[in-house]
Amino acid sequence: MLTVLIVIHLMIAISLIALILFQKSEGNAAGGGFSVSAMSAMQPRTRPNPLSRATTILGIGFFVTSIGLALVAKNLGPAPSLLNSNPATASGRAPRVDEVTTPAAAAPAEKAPEAAPAVPAVPTVPKN
Repeated sequence: MLTVLIVIHLMIAISLIALILFQKSEGNAAGGGFSVSAMSAMQPRTRPNPLSRATTILGIGFFVTSIGLALVAKNLGPAPSLLNSNPATASGRAPRVDEVTTPAAAAPAEKAPEAAPAVPAVPTVPKN
């Protein structure tokens, strides 16, 4: 159901973009709505042509499928968070620092080396 609704939504969106690009602009080209003159608001409206009617219908369809997608997604449950520190889909857990074994610790010890004589950390200076 969700996949079908997404495909329909994408087809409507692409068609809506194409229809908007095919329509010719009214008034003073692209900046007609932002003109200083109030004369553009006084001009009579033109009759809707088939492209503008199709754009209106596809716009309504886009809003309906948007609401449908929101309702379907709401019924599926909450979306997993990307910031979740405890992901449910993890295949295992990371080892703790004290669980990590080094190759030397994993290998059997043959003979322990003899203890070296203790060397003082700070050299001592003989007194005169």
